[in-house]
Amino acid sequence: KLSSPDLDARKEGIDALSAVADESKLPIIDQALSTEKDAKLKALLEVVRAKALLAAAEPARRIEGARFLSEAGSPEARALLMERLQEDAETDPSVRQVLSIALDKVNSSLAWGERAGVVFTGISLGSILLLAALGLAITYGLMGVINMAHGELMMIGAYATYVVQGLFRSHLPEAWFDWYLVAALPVAFGAAALVGAAMERGVLRFLYGRPLETLLASWGISLVLMQAVRTLFGAQNVQVENPSWLSGGFDLFSNLTLPYNRLAIIAFAVLVLVGMTLLITQTRMGLLARGV
Repeated sequence: KLSSPDLDARKEGIDALSAVADESKLPIIDQALSTEKDAKLKALLEVVRAKALLAAAEPARRIEGARFLSEAGSPEARALLMERLQEDAETDPSVRQVLSIALDKVNSSLAWGERAGVVFTGISLGSILLLAALGLAITYGLMGVINMAHGELMMIGAYATYVVQGLFRSHLPEAWFDWYLVAALPVAFGAAALVGAAMERGVLRFLYGRPLETLLASWGISLVLMQAVRTLFGAQNVQVENPSWLSGGFDLFSNLTLPYNRLAIIAFAVLVLVGMTLLITQTRMGLLARGV
């Protein structure tokens, strides 16, 4: 499998070799390394080689493996070093010292990825909350309405996206499916806007100036909308798939991958925020809104 032209087959071969890696497998690993062209598989093979070196009889080879893993700075390297540092796994004091230094270096390297992951997760989730808060702030700031159905309006947009996905899957060629999200954007905004307009015309316009009553009325509307969705689509969650161009991610660190769909959400939130800012500060509609 290591010499197969198929990437997946070579990956399977590397995984199998990793499970039994020891000093006797080093010639096989070195031969595979000399012919491997794929960068990711080559990196995996190098870790397998370091694992085999850690099990070598000579202390110098074990030290070589430990030093390589210290430079790799990956979660796999940390796991191998910790395993080797367990009691009775390594008895040579000089090798244990090198292993400890290597583990400290790997932990220091991985810490940056973990910190960046926390920051990215916060920005990603915060961008979604930003979109929700923006609508609530504008509604209350301009209309004095405490809209308890705001989350349900976002839900309407989400189900509109699900419906567009289903239409693309059942009525259009498969090659077009990747673009369903582009078509779903205006549909989702439009569906939420229509329901919001119906709420305002049918109920809220009669309650201006009475915030508590708008709160109670919109809460009642939220229950109606939730039950309507349960009746139409069922109580179980439905799945909205990523198009292929939003699948996968960007490897920032060895222990941090930034998913493309999360990056797209952040970019979309920024665009909406900038668009709303320009609308409110640079247009006649924005002037009227600020006047109110």
